[in-house]
Amino acid sequence: MPSWHASTNPKDGMTMIDDHQFSRLDRFNGLLVRYPRMNEVFKRFDFLRMKARSVRDLTASDKLNVTSLFALPLIAPSGSGKSRIINAYMQKVMNEQHPAGVTPVLVVELSAKLSVKNFYSDVLKAFGDPNFERGTQQHLQARTQSFIRKCGVELLIIDEVHHLISSETNKVSWDVAELFKGILNNKDCCLVLSGIGKASVLFSNNDQLARRCISPAPLDPLDIQNAAEWEMFMGFIGRLDQMMAKQKVTDGPNGLLEGDVPACLYEISGGIIGHVHQLLYHALLCCFVRGGSILDRQDLAKATDTWALPNNISKTNPFKKNK
Repeated sequence: MPSWHASTNPKDGMTMIDDHQFSRLDRFNGLLVRYPRMNEVFKRFDFLRMKARSVRDLTASDKLNVTSLFALPLIAPSGSGKSRIINAYMQKVMNEQHPAGVTPVLVVELSAKLSVKNFYSDVLKAFGDPNFERGTQQHLQARTQSFIRKCGVELLIIDEVHHLISSETNKVSWDVAELFKGILNNKDCCLVLSGIGKASVLFSNNDQLARRCISPAPLDPLDIQNAAEWEMFMGFIGRLDQMMAKQKVTDGPNGLLEGDVPACLYEISGGIIGHVHQLLYHALLCCFVRGGSILDRQDLAKATDTWALPNNISKTNPFKKNK
């Protein structure tokens, strides 16, 4: 007897999908399209790790000739694929061969209300320290530095750096931002500073941190007027459609490159890759609820109505007006 999973649809209330359909949705979430911008970010991550290793292997006297290690700003709108890129890179790291106890890359998610002490707690929590909140600020700092050295950390990916900017007052926690500079100056490891657009103030208003950054990888929304970026957008949705069929998410191709579908997907997403992925997830849900196994236009239209419009992702539903 099949078990059922509830899913909320804003217009239809609670709907149900069975185990088989739920597995299809899970497989869709696991699909990874290595598009050019993701590859550019990967190259920068690899470079930072190489830099950290090269400095670590220097003698104490030679290290004096190195001013600091580097950081990478990874600043882009929500939905641009930052988290998916980071998760994909961490999967790559897990597939590498490392000595026991070595953690070359660590992802730290910053607390919403951030202080210097909370920053160290967040790092220790990412290391799996059960006592990540216990101790004075100085003790937490010493333990953090010890973990970074002992675990051979090359790259610290600090996510949600926009939490340094108060959502109520827009005040920046510059004391925490100074910690980033300190980690680089101490040559502990390289950094990735990931967050949404408002976090750019950390670099535009802090020349010293900005000078320690390598050039950012472009993660802005793709521009339909730019031929190369439109080709990238088409390549992404085309490859995703192929993978959906190959991995049995759907029973065959879904025609995502046919007719006006690419233009409609672009209009809804604004060229933000993550929004395309999310829209297709909700379209699949609509498809499975109606008993389908391949996406059709009504699924895309309904997903736009029930997900993109209510969440202010889009102001229009081109799948209806362009019929």
